[in-house]
Amino acid sequence: MQKKIEFDILTIILMEAVFLLFFFKENLLTLSLGIILGITLTLLTNNIKKNKLTKLCLLVASIPFCVQIFFKTISFINYNILKEHSFIIIAIVFLLLSIYLVTKNYHTFIKTFEISFYLFIFIKTLSLILIVPKININNLLSYNALSVNYNFIIIGITILYIYKSLNYLTNYKFNKKTILSLINPLYIKLLTILVLSNTLVTIYKYPYMDYLKTIRYFDFIERIDGLLSFEYLICFFALFTFVLFNIKLLLKKAIK
Repeated sequence: MQKKIEFDILTIILMEAVFLLFFFKENLLTLSLGIILGITLTLLTNNIKKNKLTKLCLLVASIPFCVQIFFKTISFINYNILKEHSFIIIAIVFLLLSIYLVTKNYHTFIKTFEISFYLFIFIKTLSLILIVPKININNLLSYNALSVNYNFIIIGITILYIYKSLNYLTNYKFNKKTILSLINPLYIKLLTILVLSNTLVTIYKYPYMDYLKTIRYFDFIERIDGLLSFEYLICFFALFTFVLFNIKLLLKKAIK
C-alpha cells in the first residue's frame, strides 16, 4: 500500500511539471481533450506486454524529452529566480544534483520526492490561501474556452509516455487516484486565469509565476513568489531526474 501511495504522489508531481513546462499556454479545452486522450491511450495499452519495441520507443522518446526539460527548467530558474547568475553555472549545478540522485537506486529517488511532497502541499495550500482575495470571477466569465488546436494529441501522447515509463520501471498501474494528477494542472491554469485574465496569461512568459507576484499583504508579505516557486522547482527537478532515470535503466537493459 505504501509503495502505491508513493507512486501516486510522484504522478501528481510529474504531471504538474509536464503541463507547466510544455502546455500551460494551451486553451482549457485543448488541455481537457489532451487529458481525455492520454487516459484513453493509457487504458487501451494497459495489456500490452513489455518487449524490445516498447523499450526502444521509450528510449527514443526519452532522450529529446530530457534535453527539452533541462533547457526549459534552466531558463525558468534563470528568468524568475536567479536572474543575476550565469545560465551555465545554474545548468551545471542542476545537472550535477540530478546525476547524483540518478546514481542512487530507484527507492531513494521515490523517497526523495515523497518527502518533498509535504513541502509541495504546504506551498500549494499557502499559495491558495494568499491568492484567494485576488480572484476576479469576471476573468472566467469573459474567457473563451471554445477554441481548440491539435496540440491535444501531443498532450495525450506525453501523458501516455509518463504512465508507460512508470509502468515499465515500477509496474505502476493507472487507477482512479491517478486522475488527481491530471486535475491539478487544470486547477493551476484556472486559478491563473481567475487572477490575471486570459489576455495576460497569453502575454506573460511564465503566467503561473506572474499570478504569484500579485500577492502583497502589508510589508512583510511581499515578493513572496520566490518562495512559492519552490513548488515548481520540486516538480521540474523530479521530472528531469525521472526521465534521466528512465534513460539510465533503458540503456542498461539494451546493453545486457
